[in-house]
Amino acid sequence: MGRIRRLPLSCALMATLIFTTLPPMRVAAEVPAHGYSPIHELKYPSDFPHFDYVNPDAPKGGGIRWGRVGTFDSLNTLRYPGTTPADLRRHLYDTLIVASADEAAGYYGLLAEMTEVSDDLSWVRFKLRSDARWHDGAPITAEDVVFTFRTLASQGAPYYRQVLRLFTVEQEAQRVVVFRSKKPGDREFVRIVGTLPIHPAHFWKDRNAKGKSLEIPLGSGPYRVKTVTAGRSLSLERVKDYWARSLPVNVGRYNFDAIGIEYYRDRTVALEAFTAGEFDVWRERDAARWSSAYKNIQRNGIRIVRRTFRLNTPGTTATLVFNLRRARFQDRRVRQAVALAYNFDWTNKVLFSGRYKPVESFFGNTQLAADGPISTEEKDVLAGKSEALPQEAISRPGPAVRDGFNSDRSALRQADTLLKEAGYRVANGSRIDPATGKQFIINVVFSNPSLVRVLGPLARNLERLGIKLSYPSLEPTSAVRKLLDHDFDIADLTLTPKLVAGNAERLLWGSALADRQGSYALAGAKDPVLDTAIAAMLKARNWDTLQTGARLFDRTLRWQRYVVPLWRSNEVWIAHWDKFSHPKIVPDVYPSYADRWWAKPPSAN
Repeated sequence: MGRIRRLPLSCALMATLIFTTLPPMRVAAEVPAHGYSPIHELKYPSDFPHFDYVNPDAPKGGGIRWGRVGTFDSLNTLRYPGTTPADLRRHLYDTLIVASADEAAGYYGLLAEMTEVSDDLSWVRFKLRSDARWHDGAPITAEDVVFTFRTLASQGAPYYRQVLRLFTVEQEAQRVVVFRSKKPGDREFVRIVGTLPIHPAHFWKDRNAKGKSLEIPLGSGPYRVKTVTAGRSLSLERVKDYWARSLPVNVGRYNFDAIGIEYYRDRTVALEAFTAGEFDVWRERDAARWSSAYKNIQRNGIRIVRRTFRLNTPGTTATLVFNLRRARFQDRRVRQAVALAYNFDWTNKVLFSGRYKPVESFFGNTQLAADGPISTEEKDVLAGKSEALPQEAISRPGPAVRDGFNSDRSALRQADTLLKEAGYRVANGSRIDPATGKQFIINVVFSNPSLVRVLGPLARNLERLGIKLSYPSLEPTSAVRKLLDHDFDIADLTLTPKLVAGNAERLLWGSALADRQGSYALAGAKDPVLDTAIAAMLKARNWDTLQTGARLFDRTLRWQRYVVPLWRSNEVWIAHWDKFSHPKIVPDVYPSYADRWWAKPPSAN
């Protein structure tokens, strides 16, 4: 079962984690378990009063209005199918532990007053706080935790069904619950089970077992649902007697009395509503618009202000992923040829005002990125599988972008050579698929409408190679259905690796999920080296071993050309009406803002 490892007290990380200079760290043992980290010492001691990045004296009151793109048809966040507002999970339901925003992987007790983890990560025990309460006054017990886990694992959204199948749960006492892992050593195990939104068993047990429900749910968190209009809007009100309002993890947070959430059919309509003053905060995802929009907009003496948060993390990488279940994309030469048809320099300059960075690594400019020849440590991780990685990848991972070609002409000549080597000849201007004898056609499924401007130039370059790119715009729900059904040739895939990588990589690239219908393994990759690297990341217990696994993963993914890398950014762009104040310290690991701001007094606007 493994020796119990109790969790550390010492402050070993600085207030802001500069990941690229972090030294290797070991996790201390046999100290009171007020928190948990799988890979580094905790920053905050057991008696910490609040997180450094909040204002503990932030005034309560006022309101904030959010705009969301999409819709919802259910408030039942336990069962699937049903499209539910993500805001419910964040604001209505407490979790056993919560992450701090200025550590790579620091978690502290919310529902749980004590956490015990076996040294081999085969089990974790949580003891619940005796004063934890649902909004109706009933105590939160281990029964609620067990009920939530088992319901999500069997009836929840595809994500929960995928990740929870490796774990089990049992109740030891009224306030004690134990989770067990079927595969000891998984570093993400405690985080996954510890951050589940716990639901009330006494409320949900006999309600709507099939999923969809617009009945206002019972929660335990800082907010409750006040009103709901199906598919269109939601309003939340602060629970003033919230049981956990004085806990260190909550001090200075959840300051608004009211949260309004409006839903819009697409980003264009939502942006128009934002600039018209119909809601207050907008996260911009379009680089060109961020460079030119929101200037000199005022209403009633209040203006829109812009804030850029820069992250010391891998950031966000936009890609187009190949569906390896299609025979044509089993050939690396074909994948590389398609990738060569994408011109980052032109796209970034003309379409995005030069705000993006090229994808030279899938882990950005961090110590997780592969650089130079394969290391001795990477070879040790590979063990007897070295032959699965070709000499080219061993010598250097190479950039994820165009192998050094600076013009369409030279890149397309290389692409043409690769396609001919793979057996794709040209006849009457069309590239012929040898399997069908017809023109090579690539069908793209994408959920981000703004990608159309990128697909157009790519289609023109592919046309020069005799390949047709088909990319009809689909209604968002239909696009998501096709993605989860793996019914596409190429699809858009946004990668947001964490500093402590492993679990997301397993869900996206692990062989075990490649054939599972509804999985997020869109590529369907069955790569033994990627599997080995993912396993190494998940088992890592210090920075050195984590970096070794991540570098092997990055090296392999870059060489295999499983995606067309579009661009990378480590910035978060926020525009908001100037009605709010915020703490002076902004963490650059997870710079979330929703739970830390507060309303300015009317006279300050």
